[in-house]
Amino acid sequence: LAQGLWLEARFSSAIFVASSAMTVLKRPCSADTSVPDAKIRKIVGCDQGGHMYECSRYVWWDKRAHCFTEQDRKFSSKRMALLYLAKMNSASLEDFLKETGKQWADVCSDTGVYALSPNVPFDFDEFLELPDEVLEDYGKEVGNTLNVRKAPRGTIYRYQAVALATTEVQELCQILES
Repeated sequence: LAQGLWLEARFSSAIFVASSAMTVLKRPCSADTSVPDAKIRKIVGCDQGGHMYECSRYVWWDKRAHCFTEQDRKFSSKRMALLYLAKMNSASLEDFLKETGKQWADVCSDTGVYALSPNVPFDFDEFLELPDEVLEDYGKEVGNTLNVRKAPRGTIYRYQAVALATTEVQELCQILES
């Protein structure tokens, strides 16, 4: 492709944008209206803006002889990232439990140094009602349970707030007019 020439092609509801420098997969906008507006508001929360939230996952196997950290999803609100981390870290712990033949109660406690609160696997409707502070603590604690139990392989998800330092319209006008 010539420099600067962009091609767009649609493949199975995803849009691929190609250039000579990169190929990017864009997620299509979903027209699914099956989730009520009230539930959407609970998922998004009331974010103050100015940040996006990048999630990463730390993956290891063979008793951490091999490991890497990779970027995962990005979210426009902190609450969205916290719900995602709670879900994914809970799923990672459940995978470990299946591999070891143990039950949740065998490795998780609601008292002591490594207490989980709530001390249950992620449940979408129940966790949607939790405040951000509880979601954040749960996501960290359930992920840390894999460390405490010395899982030979697993995945732990984390998030980081990234400031969106953008140029305001007025500042751009000053630059363009000078």
